[in-house]
Amino acid sequence: MPRKEDFRQVISEWFLQELPEIFHRDILIPLNTGVIVSIVGPRRSGKTFLLYSVIEKLRESIPFRNILYVNFEHERLRNLDANDLSDMIAVFYEISNADLDKKIYFFLDEIQVVSGWSKWVNRIYESKKFNIYISGSSSKLLSRELSTELRGRSIDFTLFPYSFSEFLRVTGVKIEDPAMLIHSEKRGLITGALQNYIKNGGFPEVLGLSEFREKLLKSYVDTIIIKDVGERFHIEPSILSAFFYYAISIYSKYFTGSKTYNYLKTINYRISRGFPLELMDHFSEVFALFQVEIFSRDSKSRKQYPRKLYVVDTGMVNTVVRNAEIGRLIENVVYLELCRRSEYFSRFQVYYWKEYGKAEGKEVDFVLQEGNKVVELVNVTFASSRETVPTREVSGLMKAAEELKCNKLRIITWDYSEEGEITFTPLWHWLLAP
Repeated sequence: MPRKEDFRQVISEWFLQELPEIFHRDILIPLNTGVIVSIVGPRRSGKTFLLYSVIEKLRESIPFRNILYVNFEHERLRNLDANDLSDMIAVFYEISNADLDKKIYFFLDEIQVVSGWSKWVNRIYESKKFNIYISGSSSKLLSRELSTELRGRSIDFTLFPYSFSEFLRVTGVKIEDPAMLIHSEKRGLITGALQNYIKNGGFPEVLGLSEFREKLLKSYVDTIIIKDVGERFHIEPSILSAFFYYAISIYSKYFTGSKTYNYLKTINYRISRGFPLELMDHFSEVFALFQVEIFSRDSKSRKQYPRKLYVVDTGMVNTVVRNAEIGRLIENVVYLELCRRSEYFSRFQVYYWKEYGKAEGKEVDFVLQEGNKVVELVNVTFASSRETVPTREVSGLMKAAEELKCNKLRIITWDYSEEGEITFTPLWHWLLAP
């Protein structure tokens, strides 16, 4: 049925509202690229405000009436399909009085909820009348995942919760050159802020609260379970909840489908053996959980070994897991920063390394690979002096360096630094490095 009245309400609200105060993120979204810009990332990570920041810049040269922002999770826009979007364009022209001599900009938030959206976006893109920005909480909006009609016509950016540098800015902690802080008494200010960052995580709305943070994070967990995964994949919430809570509890550890199957079976869920792997893929698609494969030149071999599991936010971990281990938390923080620096693995790939088949097999937390070359090996430990760095962290790096022919070795510590064959770098310093 026609949806013009629904769009009339939503678009009228847009032209009547003022843009909120915007905190500018470290990620830079270009203007006038000539291709579709896709912004993806976990729910509540700030994608809408990132779109607002682009709109704010555009308003310096483009009339506001030429810009349309629509959030497709608006209550008036439920159950849309691509055929309804022609009503959106008609109502936009009716209300906006757009300057037709200038480009029109469409900002389409949470577009993945519209059935058949990609074909429609491709069609209006080909008309050359519109600059299009899309966003959503699904990895299916990444250019490498998009359906055939949009491949090669879009560029994507992945937005995560605040990085540590963004966290410092938004909480008002001013720092000098991180290199100068290594030997400064002000270092305690940074390590204190880092403790808060690890405890509370980086979701923007959470940091704005002095209380009820835990309740808000718990509501994020529930929304991921019910809306992002349950409604999208039509799965009963109770088993999703059991799975997600279990997965969060093994953050920075190894995940296997068989162990997860056995766990769910013990709490009386009757599922197929392959179902836990399906659930893991669903939670990965919505950026709630992340899987890291073992390093191997053979892609088939990588599938045979357990995957290491990380969670989108350490604040969420602390909400679910009481007395969470600090060493595992900082490893999770390092992983999320690698996601940012790799531009979600478009610049380099991240694996782990492990000697299997030995009782005390050596390990490396992160193997960074650019193209076919291993460029860096990284271990993470909660240590504040050379004496407290576990021997296994050093021996694992040395063994992997020999096998993988890599000479850039790093151990990220809590607050210990040293240069040498292995570089020891404090976590805070590594997080703030350019």
